[in-house]
Amino acid sequence: MISKKGPLQNYRIIDLTDRYGVLGTRILAGLGAEVIRIEPPGGDPMRKFGPPLENEGNSFFWFQMNAAKKSVVLDLKNTTGCDSLWALLKSADVLVESGFKSSLETKGFDWVNLSASCPQLIYTTITPFGAEGPRSHWSGGDLVAMAAGGLMYLCGDQDRAPLRVSVEQASAQSSVQAVVGTLIALRARKKGASGQRVDVSMQEAITNTLGNSQATYAMTGVISKRAGGGRASAEGGARLVWPCADGYVAFSRSPRAIPLIHQWMLDEGLNPKFSPQPISGLTGAGSAPSPELNPTEAKLVQEIDQEIEEFFKRFSKMELYEEGQRRGTMMCPVSTIPNLFENKQLIDREFFIDVEHSEKASSYTYPGAPFRMSKSIWKSGPSAPSIGQHNEEILGSL
Repeated sequence: MISKKGPLQNYRIIDLTDRYGVLGTRILAGLGAEVIRIEPPGGDPMRKFGPPLENEGNSFFWFQMNAAKKSVVLDLKNTTGCDSLWALLKSADVLVESGFKSSLETKGFDWVNLSASCPQLIYTTITPFGAEGPRSHWSGGDLVAMAAGGLMYLCGDQDRAPLRVSVEQASAQSSVQAVVGTLIALRARKKGASGQRVDVSMQEAITNTLGNSQATYAMTGVISKRAGGGRASAEGGARLVWPCADGYVAFSRSPRAIPLIHQWMLDEGLNPKFSPQPISGLTGAGSAPSPELNPTEAKLVQEIDQEIEEFFKRFSKMELYEEGQRRGTMMCPVSTIPNLFENKQLIDREFFIDVEHSEKASSYTYPGAPFRMSKSIWKSGPSAPSIGQHNEEILGSL
């Protein structure tokens, strides 16, 4: 039997994050914890971050990242507000913050005082470079963390400036790491440990995403360079993005894939010019082959690429995906936002859900649970709270 309450239903989380850490507290709320969002008088600036939701007065971002939470307004610029926060912390299990660090510390909310006054409290912080170390005092946001973490060095064309992934990934990665660290600390406390400090660096969270580039340097001493629409590997890269009839697909043009594509072409009544035999060393990013190839090899890569491109343009991305997977190739669609709502797997898993906005007597479609649990549900709603909606409920019980 699946419980209607999440696995963290008995925990209270105080949320003092900005947009770089708010995904972490949203996940904790989804797992059933009572997450209390602390807002300044007039409301959190995050309410206006991103496109506004029509007739709602707040942004899409705010509603998505603060669903299933509660809102309490405290003015931390005065003693009364700080006293209320101390009382809240003594009733809480976890404090998560990523945007109020300096102002909190000046008012005595540092780890020394927190651990002394609230010995069972877990204090999780998300900062650009961690709470300790030579860069801990540096400011920065998602762009800085993406660059300092090394991922931007691997994104973009070799002959142009590095690029950031379109969506803020440093905040997403550090938020997930903060959730994991917080859950480990809660588990340790359950086993008898006292409250702990969970220190998350956005830079380190991004460095953790560099994949084979870390191993390449460790094993060979070679620093991988960005490879356009491909996967960076040493001085070159493996091409991944290919045009098709209605967009693009990601396809790994590896030596193993060459005979598979060759046979596919034959089955379609074509006569491919390239050899069906696996060819080693087939790298090359975008339309330019790897500098590691000699002129003859580079010409061969370009000829094979041209044939594959022309072949792929005969099919839609989903046709290529389904048939390519059936034939054992590494291939998947490069999805647009509308494509995600048409994705059969996401539809079958009921990933997108409707969350009711009771004040407006309407509902909106939200991303659902990031994972399925066997014994409990993901908490999708209610919708994000109004400013100070739970002041009386929360503060009146202290």
